[in-house]
Amino acid sequence: MNIAIDYIKNPGDLDKERIVFAVKNDEQLGKYLIAESVLTEDARFSARIKNVFWFPDQELKQGDVVVLYTKSGSNNTIKNEDGSTTYFYYWGLSEPHLNDNKPCVVLFEATWEVRAIQKYENQ
Repeated sequence: MNIAIDYIKNPGDLDKERIVFAVKNDEQLGKYLIAESVLTEDARFSARIKNVFWFPDQELKQGDVVVLYTKSGSNNTIKNEDGSTTYFYYWGLSEPHLNDNKPCVVLFEATWEVRAIQKYENQ
């Protein structure tokens, strides 16, 4: 993965709760999804995935930063003094991540195949 979860700031405080991602190499952000889950007893995450957020298409450069607030808001960007860019996105959740016992977030790098579904007609 060319994007990594760097840290989670202010967990449990919906107004400030956010996940910060480091961009390790140039990458297309739209290949990534993040979801809520819970840790299992063996320190893995449960298949009980909820509240998926699929990032929009955005070309990223090494050294950029992506910040995902869990609350609602308007996406924006700022240019940093070092020439990198910080991208701000908003998940639109109504509650913070600490609603479950042993909460966690899982970052997915996606590949996909799309096929249209033809309308079924009785013959």
